Amino acid sequence: MAIGRTDSMQELITILESLFDETIIGSDVNIVKHLFYYLKADNREFEFIYEEDNLVAAVEEIEAHTVTLMIPDLVEKGSRRARVRFEVMNINYQFEVVILDIQKDQIVIKTPTELQSYQLRTNKRIPVDDLFMNFIILFRSLSGGSREVGKNLYAESRFPHLMKEVRKDRPDSKLINIMLTEAIERISKDYEIHFYKEDEKLNEFDDFIRKTILRTGKTIYIPDCNRITSYINEPKDDVLFNYFSEHKEMAKELGDEFALDFFESMRKHESRNFYVSYIITPIRLYEDVVGYIKVYSTAMERFTISQNQAIYIFELAEIISYVFTKIAIQYGSYETMQSTTKVVDISLDGLLFEIYDKRLFHYLKRHNIIKMFIPLNKERTMILRGEIIRFLDKGDHYHLGVNYFSSAPDDMLFLESYLFEKSMKILSE
Repeated sequence: MAIGRTDSMQELITILESLFDETIIGSDVNIVKHLFYYLKADNREFEFIYEEDNLVAAVEEIEAHTVTLMIPDLVEKGSRRARVRFEVMNINYQFEVVILDIQKDQIVIKTPTELQSYQLRTNKRIPVDDLFMNFIILFRSLSGGSREVGKNLYAESRFPHLMKEVRKDRPDSKLINIMLTEAIERISKDYEIHFYKEDEKLNEFDDFIRKTILRTGKTIYIPDCNRITSYINEPKDDVLFNYFSEHKEMAKELGDEFALDFFESMRKHESRNFYVSYIITPIRLYEDVVGYIKVYSTAMERFTISQNQAIYIFELAEIISYVFTKIAIQYGSYETMQSTTKVVDISLDGLLFEIYDKRLFHYLKRHNIIKMFIPLNKERTMILRGEIIRFLDKGDHYHLGVNYFSSAPDDMLFLESYLFEKSMKILSE
């Protein structure tokens, strides 16, 4: 069912008609088509909800009756319907779309024929040029992404003391290190926590492992160093891997015999070092692998690291990577006494802020719950919690849109007064 046009929508139509060759003649399908033209022209990323996955999409191509979207993390699940959600000119739009074709990172949808759902913002965003903020990331789940209460509770019960420190605004890195080693020693007293250096001198096999982890970022688990099958058979786990893919690639490039000899030599080398089993899981800063945690059992101890123990170490490394990044973000934009995070516009519902760090921009797509500290004046610093819902790549910088979901007592009253003055006493449309 078609919907009427507000003044804001008519303003949008006028702007779009001035930008593009095609003319809007009044039908919804042309309005919708021009909305996608606007997203493409502005290089905008927006939400694509496919079954239970909340993905990030961008317009690749617009045809007469179809739109091609680029969606990097799309996994086909059989369904041929999805929802598209975005904001243009202070209006939130949502469409249910029919999927016509899925090819790797590209998906073709049928152009919606009518405006299905839209909502005008209640509170107007006020542009600002003298407002800055600091922020920290808040724990959401072991892997970030959509809010997963079950996984949060699981992490709390699995690592209670560590998670208590992780959730603090300023985690103590020395205490985190003590808790990390204590947690590892519950599995084995034999372990390494290693950070990579540029000019490291390694033997042939350690260098191979280093390159594999840096390239793939995957966790290596070898349950039995006496069996070559532990190294090269296809793994049956979603988070624990071996050298199956590397063996397959090596065999394809250099032959089956060479590949088998290489991994058999690796197995013998590790057996000579008395390894019985081991796990090597990466430590990340943002999404970059900077080191690893290696936990192993030896012939002297006479035990094998089980799959459940290996997953425990993997989850521990995920939390440590998260807290290291949290501390890095805090140090980079919070403790240096320099306000590097500029607020572009702000309202009583949310704000848009600007950053320049590409690594941080992509990291916040997964860890998108943040706590913001905004000094409105010398006497008052607002403390707000929010969810980042918009990610805009502007070429040499990035814009991120946040919706608030909680604030310190009375902060919204101070924000209302601030916006009242900034907006010449106009707060809503």
